[in-house]
Amino acid sequence: MSNNIHKDFNVAPFYREHTNNQMINDEIRISNIPFFYESQHVLGTNSFKPFESDEIIKEMFEEWKTESVYISNYFKERNRKLAYEPMVRGLANFISILTWINGQILSNLNNILLELEKLAVKPINLNERISFVVNQPDHYHSFIQLSGLYTELEKLYYKKKITSSK
Repeated sequence: MSNNIHKDFNVAPFYREHTNNQMINDEIRISNIPFFYESQHVLGTNSFKPFESDEIIKEMFEEWKTESVYISNYFKERNRKLAYEPMVRGLANFISILTWINGQILSNLNNILLELEKLAVKPINLNERISFVVNQPDHYHSFIQLSGLYTELEKLYYKKKITSSK
């Protein structure tokens, strides 16, 4: 499946050469292809703008809440291998949601930290926290960071919706 992804999104840790895109465990719910909408946008195969869809953003927040229970259990069982893939997918979804909330869609993952730093709506100390998770997605402390980032981003999302409707 990764050959349907534009080369600028087909990078580690989101895609690995030896990874097949089949789910390791049937419990995994974050089953979308990382950066699918962004890649389709760059390839010109889809004009859909996910940042205009509250339903997709809300669904992705809910998927993380459900999936984080499984990831937490993987870490309790000290099974970093099973935690890796849903953590990476959760991280990709987080980055997508973050850019969509800011009314943007990524065109590549080059200089991603610089691009994220420019965003107006973002959690505190975003770059340090994202860097930590990207470099060690199969560590428990990365899970804690990513969970915190999701919580903060969801609050920022609803705050933005409330203030923009006034």
